Amino acid sequence: MTRQPLSFLLTCARYALVASLPLLSCGALYAVPIVNGGVQFPAVGETNPVGATLVFSTGPVPFASATFGGTLRSSVWTNDSSSPYGLNSLTFMYEIINAASSPDAIGRLTVSSFDGYQTDASFLPAPGPTPPTFISRSANGAVMGFGFVSPGLAPNSNAAPLVVQTNSTVWAPTLASLIDGSVTTAASVAPVRVPEPTTLALLGVGGLAVMACARRRKAA
Repeated sequence: MTRQPLSFLLTCARYALVASLPLLSCGALYAVPIVNGGVQFPAVGETNPVGATLVFSTGPVPFASATFGGTLRSSVWTNDSSSPYGLNSLTFMYEIINAASSPDAIGRLTVSSFDGYQTDASFLPAPGPTPPTFISRSANGAVMGFGFVSPGLAPNSNAAPLVVQTNSTVWAPTLASLIDGSVTTAASVAPVRVPEPTTLALLGVGGLAVMACARRRKAA
């Protein structure tokens, strides 16, 4: 299994100190919203989602690489009463199983795109499943990552359900990446990417042009 660089672990430790302050002050565990470029270390366990309604599930999707294989189940939920973003917002859950036949552990799961949305991440604690060591978000906010530091998610084991509560109300199919020495992908789900302002501007200009053309044809 690949080893995490020392500098990365030190960075995680610094985030851990900052993230632990609000947790200690409130006297109970609550997931910490993750901003762009942020890391939640150690990862926080919560009993989320609560009272939610299943919108969609991929079912167990097989994946395989040179060093591991298994299944990933991805699901979308609404009416999550534990979500800080309201009942109409979507909660995403990812469940990994590393097959008994895998030669190696799994070190990381990444999913996109969460760009433009608020995220509150955690894992669902339960006896037996392996919890993530940390949860991270890329600098541009698009990629959510769940890391399993040594020994990682071992063969013949499953991860604790990984949960991302969002303020998104729309979702779309995507690909998740699983990483450790080798990389593979599996069908998954995530929020719909928010269009860039320039894209919205171009769509607006295009819409105006279509309307103007339609008016000219009607006048003719």
